Amino acid sequence: MRGRREVIVSVEGACRGMWIRTCPVYSEVVRPDEVPQAIAGRLPAGWRLSRHQLATYQALTAGDADVIINTAMTGDGKSLAAYLPVFTRPDCHAFGMYPTIELSRDQARQLEGYAADLGQPVSYYALWGAELARFAGEHGFARRGDALNERFHNNQVILTNPDIFNLVMNYHYGSLIFTDYELPYSLCTNYDYLIFDEFHVFGMPQIVAALTAMLYIQEYFQGRHRFVFSSATPSDVLLEMLGRSGLRCQLIAGSYRTAPAEDVRLVLHPATLHFEQLGERAGTEDWLREHLDELVAFWRRSERRPRAAIIVESVAAARRIALFLAAELEPLGISVAENTGLTDPERRRLSLQKDIVVGTSTIDVGIDFSINLLIFESTNAGSFLQRLGRLGRSHRGEPPYDDYHAYALISGRTPWVYERIVSELAGQGLGEGAEVDRASQLRPAVECAFGTQNDFLGYAARWGVLQAAHVVNTLEARRTQGAYQALAARLAARYQELFRLSDLLKARKRYWYLTAKDRAAECRPIIDEVIAFRGSSPFQVACWDATVRPNALVAYDLLSLVQVASFDVLTKEEHERALEERYPDPEERSRAKATIQYVMKGKGDQPLVLRINGFSPERERLKLEVGTELGPRTEQVFVLSGLRIVEPRAPQLPAVNEVLRRQKVVCYCTRWDVPTLRRRLRLPAHFALHTARDVHGNRDYTLAFGKAALMLEAQLIRWHNRSVEDEPIIV
Repeated sequence: MRGRREVIVSVEGACRGMWIRTCPVYSEVVRPDEVPQAIAGRLPAGWRLSRHQLATYQALTAGDADVIINTAMTGDGKSLAAYLPVFTRPDCHAFGMYPTIELSRDQARQLEGYAADLGQPVSYYALWGAELARFAGEHGFARRGDALNERFHNNQVILTNPDIFNLVMNYHYGSLIFTDYELPYSLCTNYDYLIFDEFHVFGMPQIVAALTAMLYIQEYFQGRHRFVFSSATPSDVLLEMLGRSGLRCQLIAGSYRTAPAEDVRLVLHPATLHFEQLGERAGTEDWLREHLDELVAFWRRSERRPRAAIIVESVAAARRIALFLAAELEPLGISVAENTGLTDPERRRLSLQKDIVVGTSTIDVGIDFSINLLIFESTNAGSFLQRLGRLGRSHRGEPPYDDYHAYALISGRTPWVYERIVSELAGQGLGEGAEVDRASQLRPAVECAFGTQNDFLGYAARWGVLQAAHVVNTLEARRTQGAYQALAARLAARYQELFRLSDLLKARKRYWYLTAKDRAAECRPIIDEVIAFRGSSPFQVACWDATVRPNALVAYDLLSLVQVASFDVLTKEEHERALEERYPDPEERSRAKATIQYVMKGKGDQPLVLRINGFSPERERLKLEVGTELGPRTEQVFVLSGLRIVEPRAPQLPAVNEVLRRQKVVCYCTRWDVPTLRRRLRLPAHFALHTARDVHGNRDYTLAFGKAALMLEAQLIRWHNRSVEDEPIIV
């Protein structure tokens, strides 16, 4: 918004800042004579393939690598690179996996565009949990496994999420027609290569799940498949584990310059990046109020109508910001919309067409939309770079904006981040107003400023390996078929190497302990948590958001919601009436119900449904209580029930606690307090930890739930210098 640096005064006092100019990014393209005829004959006039796109196509169609890792920059066409083979070879099939529903939908739109541009129609299907339930019901499939099998056989491209892939590969989809073993076979025989897009957003549990399945596929099908990872910032842990997996890997990077030439094409426009150090108690809302006049002036002086994204960490903050900006700016003709986890699908789609979209992480992963103003928070280097990558993209056939500005708002609670960025840039001879290369200069400065976070290596050898044990054990159970015995033996050897174990048998014994029939009640939820890709969402509730019109129905985390919202609990009759009024069409109503099918349920299997009436100006403290004694259960993983919310207090809390206390959830309990855990273990900002008291009420304990419980337990074992492989599991 500002071309020159100005003195800024925040609501909390003096606020420091500096600005730099990020250089334009040009991607090197290949000569026309380098492009294979299968592609060249389809490219529209004026199209030039980037060098990384051709390299990816060649690796998929003629190379000998099992894994292709494309690290080209955001906006440089990694998606087209991954799907080129299906447009040149009708017998080629791809299975694409995306971390969010929005991204899979966006990819479906891109596929349609590629098909039109390249003159080659492709049959594809975008598939996620609610859509699978809808498709199975609409077409009369009694089991979702049968519906998946039909989709696998009748589409050249499947666009889905890695959660569904993980469930398929772990035999979790039942069928009336075929055995559990046949659905993984159906997937792998119908698809030649599998794509993991934006995989950097995932952590150690997801890396383990993906590699466990990949090794299974490679051994079972004797190396017939290719695996593609498309990510500008691949995880170092992923690269390390791939290195010892025995899979042949090929790393493909983009080739970039900062000046125009005949053999390059523009990928990212130059931009002005402002680093804003906020006051100690100031937030993005305060900053926007202080700079509202500048925001309006930015709109008024631009020849091409601007578009902006504001990305924050808190759903409640996003809601408050969206409401404030809408009240102030819409009378001036500037439209505002919200895109968060509390936004229903239709509003999310429409939000990307507004002048300003206010959102959370729902809009910073992969969604391709044009903006020339970005205002954002970030808690780590990955999210900083990912969010900055939303700005300045060059779109074919679209005129550029007048200028591009990003405002990185650095929290007053972490002033060292700003200081380190300034220091790191200065160490490269870069100061106020300097021209900075994004990849070679800005990225290392940002990564150093935020520092490293816990990579949870202990989880892999402690809990992740149990997923491998599950695969081996399931194969060995087919004792009448010698081929499966041989496959199980080969996989056991490869898994032992992957996890750097002295002996896989120790992990298998832990697996047998957790899956014993006489311990099912205490242990089955734990092994289910291990095998689930992202883990369970144990505290999801159905929410009618009454603060928007028409009301939106979504599923959301209860423990997060009670800290930021006022609410009522709806009866079954009130919920059904709201459904009929909001969704008069039976098909729409059925889709809406599918989105909340896995929420917490109380007596009579009735879902817990909340109506959100408003949002608090500040996040309130959450305090939990457990109806049992926690002392003897500290420093171990167990299945907890009897949980209740004590604070924040609310009139409807008894009705909520009546349902909450019935839930059984995987838990880890420790006497260490939350700040100490975060500091000593370098835990990510969003790693969920909760404070609770037990039936005695005489001291605080720290609890982690679900997948976080397993990750925390493994890291504390490592922190105490004990062996995650040898430490027994006691439930």
